[in-house]
Formats: sequence, C-alpha cells, structure tokens
Amino acid sequence: MITVTGSTGTIGAELVRLLSEAGVPVRAVMRDFSRIQPLPHVAWLQADLEDKRVLEPALAGSRVLFLLTGNKFGFGETQIEVIREAERLGVEHVVKLSALGASPRTQAPLAREHYEAEQALEASSMSWTILRPHTFMQNWLDDVAETVRNEQTIYAAIGDGRVPFIDTRDIAAVAAEALLNPERHAGQRYVLTGGEAVGYHALADELTEVTGTTITYRSLSEDEMRQRMESEGMSAKMIDSYLALASYQRAGGPTERVSGSVRDILGREPRSIRDFVRDYRHEFLPLT
Repeated sequence: MITVTGSTGTIGAELVRLLSEAGVPVRAVMRDFSRIQPLPHVAWLQADLEDKRVLEPALAGSRVLFLLTGNKFGFGETQIEVIREAERLGVEHVVKLSALGASPRTQAPLAREHYEAEQALEASSMSWTILRPHTFMQNWLDDVAETVRNEQTIYAAIGDGRVPFIDTRDIAAVAAEALLNPERHAGQRYVLTGGEAVGYHALADELTEVTGTTITYRSLSEDEMRQRMESEGMSAKMIDSYLALASYQRAGGPTERVSGSVRDILGREPRSIRDFVRDYRHEFLPLT
C-alpha cells in the first residue's frame, strides 16, 4: 500500500494518476472529497492531517508514504506529527516533498518549516527520499495567467533573474519513481529543476507566440510588489516568504543552477517552458 497525502493538489493528483497506471494499491488522502477522480487501484480517504485523531486510520497498513501538506504556516509541525505516527505504525519509506531553499539559514519561513520536517524524517528509523523542487511552472496559472488575460502583462520582483522553473508533472513523475522503487532512492536528496534557467522576458516571449497577443514583463521593486500583494489581501508572512524567494532569484547564483536529477531519474529531459505554455495555452487567453 502506498499512501499519498495532498492527493488532489497539483502534484498529488498527477502522482495518484501515475501510480494508478502502474497498477499498485494507493490510499489517496485529501480534505475536499469533491476533487477526487475515480481511478483503478485507488481508495480515497477524506481526512484533515492537522487532526491527530485521523493519523492512524490515514496511515495504518501503509508500506510507503508520500508526504505533502498545504503550505500554510504551521504545516511543519503537522508533517512532524505525521512522520512520528508513520514510524509508530511501521511505515518503511517516506518520500517528502520539500523545497529548494530548505536550510537552517533560510530567510523564508516556509522553507525553514520544510527543513525542520526534513530533520525529523532523517532522525526517524524509516528510510526516506527528499525532493527539493525549484519554483513551479504551474504557479503561473494563478496570478500570472490573470494579469496576462486582463492586462497582457507579467509582474514579478525578480528583475532579470533567471530560474530553472519546473513543471509539477515532472515532480510527480520523480515522486512516483521514488515510491515504486524506494530501495533505489533511499537516503537521497534530489534537487529538481527544469532543463534551463530562464527569466520572465523569455516567458513573455513564449506567451506572445502562443497566444498571438503581445505580452510584456514588468519588473517591480520589492516595495511595489509588497503593495500589490497587500492590495490582494495576502498575509504578511506569505508576502515575506515570496519576497525572500524573489530576492534570491534576482541575485542569481545558486538559484540559477540547473540540476540533472529529472533527466537522470526519468531518462528524459524535463518539460520546457514552451511545452508548458503550449499545454496550458487556454489558461492565458482572455475569457470570453
């Protein structure tokens, strides 16, 4: 039995689909039952992992666990409780979705919580695989898609910084491989990136070609970006985390580094921003 938490999110839904295709029994844990997709070999379980009372029924009988929770503040403690209960119940291997910036020195609060959960997992008796993906291309389907549809403009605070954005479908494929072959990936921390570091000017060019409308990129200062996010009702902690990440990306250096892990694990190149834009073209077109 493979248990997948966060099973209806961007990564989790694709992961469950891949495991279903592989023909293995899956327990898919989620909070919103309306988002399930009927799939062979998949049993759906509605549970909020913040409630410690549901951890045993959610995890009992699992051999392997994929650990992904929502990113609201305090998620790290929730993940640590899941790890402790999984160990008690005899789970053998955990694949944890973490973040590229997870470290004790990070200025991003969310990345620190990922690091603390990583430490708890590594201190357990279970074997583990940690996935540290770079920024998701699918994040563009929210605020970027909205401003492209309405204003033909991309706003960001990373200046001319370049980032090896990764398609979450590639993250899910790597996670599936690690869950299906845990002995091959035990004790590994994989940095997951796309195949090329690109900036928002490149994304604007790709969107211009695919949509047939001229899309521009407007670089904002941190103050301008903060004001924009505050006007949208974003919490101060989320804004601080976003701006800390944007600062790293604007500075370049380590945030531009491309990892070969996706290619090495999957035996193919990661999806490019061109692949992504073509696959999700409809999300960037004006609503009619």
